[in-house]
Amino acid sequence: MKFNKIALSFLFLLCTTLCFGQINISEQIQPSSLAKQDANALYFVDFWATWCGPCIHVSKYLESLQEQYPNNFYVVSLTKESPDIVDRFMKKHKMNLAVAIDYEGETFKKNNVRSLPYGILYNAYGDELWKGHPADLKGYQIGGFLNKNKKTIPVSEMIKLHEYEKFVVVEEEIQEDELIITNLNFVEDNSELRTSKHKSYLELKGDLKGILAYTLNSHRNQIEIPDELNKSYEIRFKLDSRAYFEQTKMLLKKLKLKKTDAELEGEVIVFDIKDPRFWGDNEIDWGPDTPKFLIGDSEIKADGVSLEEVKYKLINLLDTPIVLQYENIDVKLVHDWDIHYKYFDLMVSGMWDSYGIDVAKKNIKYPKYVIAKRGFF
Repeated sequence: MKFNKIALSFLFLLCTTLCFGQINISEQIQPSSLAKQDANALYFVDFWATWCGPCIHVSKYLESLQEQYPNNFYVVSLTKESPDIVDRFMKKHKMNLAVAIDYEGETFKKNNVRSLPYGILYNAYGDELWKGHPADLKGYQIGGFLNKNKKTIPVSEMIKLHEYEKFVVVEEEIQEDELIITNLNFVEDNSELRTSKHKSYLELKGDLKGILAYTLNSHRNQIEIPDELNKSYEIRFKLDSRAYFEQTKMLLKKLKLKKTDAELEGEVIVFDIKDPRFWGDNEIDWGPDTPKFLIGDSEIKADGVSLEEVKYKLINLLDTPIVLQYENIDVKLVHDWDIHYKYFDLMVSGMWDSYGIDVAKKNIKYPKYVIAKRGFF
């Protein structure tokens, strides 16, 4: 009897040790197309979400690491979102890493993941070797860990699949400090939106129409909103939070409003992007804690901003809606820019010569966003 108790205790401890080292997932979306071995010495968990812009950039960086170390190193990108959301995302963004779902957030909770992107490196025993922002993990560090960790374990034993019954995924509520809304109780000048980026938050101050034009990267005239809903607010989005990366969605949700997509027809400026020659993000370097845009009488320069952000600035400078036409291009990636905008012909030639963007004025249908109160059902 005493022997049985000792044996059971030993088995329990052994199981606990093995289970602790496992990476639990509830569904595999795809295996890695870059890793070459089934048994590996190192496993890296990339915690991410489709709404997280920096996660997309990190994914490309991790792909380069996986290509650099195709043997004995395996990266899996893990998200709490539903397979449908991930599938839709992957149709627009090709991913070569292993991708998996953590339905109940078990692995997220176990590792106390509170911000994204985030990553943890394990050895075959399940020991935690490194954790932090994935972009901070360098190739030479992986080489060093490989020299010290020789034991390997198959993917199927390290990454354990626990199937769950399919259920409706209830969207997580955002934290209170991610989005702070203050009603200003007066009407702002409807042509003026004040924006300021602080150390920990982005602040927008103006009427709701102007704020939504900013979050949707559109012209004010593309926003249709009843006068009684067009109140003035001070909005604060916590940087690198979910609310920051899903500004329109989270703002409308908190204000109990809804957005319906419709169409307008008229003259717009079209940016047709088929084979772009974007600059990198090291052509201009104004250093940290400096404005991202420098706007003169005829030119706009930008240090490390996305095409969507440049589009919004040009919309306001030209007072004309701009439509982007593209396929398989990530318009959220950051680049440096130097654009002439005062004379249209010079802007056309400059955008083509510098960035491979074909610019033209066209009469077409373009997006309109109708804002209304959310119903009870």
